[in-house]
Amino acid sequence: MGGSEVLSESEIYCNQLLRRKRGFPLYVPGPQRNLPPEYQRCGVAIGDVGRVTPDGIFDFFFNIYLPANHPINANGVPDDFCPLPHYASKNVAQCSHNVFRDSPGREFRFRCTGTTGAVLALPRGARVEKLENLEALRRYAAENAHSWYRYVNGPDRGRGLENGTLCLVTGCEKAPSWGIASFQHGLPHVQEGFQLCFGPTAGADSGYKYRWRGGTPARHKHADPHLTEGAPLNQTTFIHAFTISLGEGPWARIFGDVRIHQLVQYPGHSTKPGSGFVPYRSQGSWSLSFFGGGGAAAGGWKYANRDSDHENVSMSEAAPTSKPSRIIHASVVITHDDDWRDLLNEDGTQITARDASDLLQRIS
Repeated sequence: MGGSEVLSESEIYCNQLLRRKRGFPLYVPGPQRNLPPEYQRCGVAIGDVGRVTPDGIFDFFFNIYLPANHPINANGVPDDFCPLPHYASKNVAQCSHNVFRDSPGREFRFRCTGTTGAVLALPRGARVEKLENLEALRRYAAENAHSWYRYVNGPDRGRGLENGTLCLVTGCEKAPSWGIASFQHGLPHVQEGFQLCFGPTAGADSGYKYRWRGGTPARHKHADPHLTEGAPLNQTTFIHAFTISLGEGPWARIFGDVRIHQLVQYPGHSTKPGSGFVPYRSQGSWSLSFFGGGGAAAGGWKYANRDSDHENVSMSEAAPTSKPSRIIHASVVITHDDDWRDLLNEDGTQITARDASDLLQRIS
């Protein structure tokens, strides 16, 4: 990162958490208030078609497993919409990430160094749900990609999405509560390092409400919604998804003369508009795309001291990531975040490929 470059909080957070191999991070885990009440209650689900905005929000359009008249699809579906038969429960993997079950109310302390970093704290753990059999979704997305882009960019939704920003959710990680923090160069005390503390402000009787301690140069926020017994989780920290791109020809036939730019600069590749086919790029200054990342603490290593009442996590800066799928030529390009996971080195840098053929061989 250049010394003069300033990123938004969502860019910093997503870029740092992306490489941790846990899915694509959402900087805003909660559902938007303009969505149907039923969707707000449940949050992101397998089969959701949407996009991630530059602010790190999941912008939901419709769910492919639900009929057009379902309350969750109340905001509309494509004219030719026909729902996909629901997946079998045997094809869904579920697991929980719980932290120190024997020590509720633990305080988390993060030692932050470097010029840029981000933290996701999950004091009550998280639950993961992923669809393992993706073939039906892959075929369905390929058959309907053109229709979806027409609908989302049409008069009913008017999003003006650029090619490659549409996604189909295949899994998600949700948490009962969370804390998010990010920092970047230029802030006081960042270069020499500082400590972030996330701990309970109330006891067990009040459910251990977690808050960030004051006096930190990092930007931070939290959520600790009240949950009734049996209520679904609606705070989504990570998603797994297909990203859907149209080839240059199909995109031009649908939307006219649209220039397709390169998402990020590659050594030896021109970044001038129209300098070669790129399946998609993001909007505005948003420089991220769906790519497997993971881990609750980004960039560095962590250790837990079981003899104390807090967890210490050491943070260090890692290199920015980029996604290689944008160099593939096809009529419809459907890629999954898990497909590219092994193409990142441990430090987050991209493994280079000679050409598209070499790239495809690496993931086949």
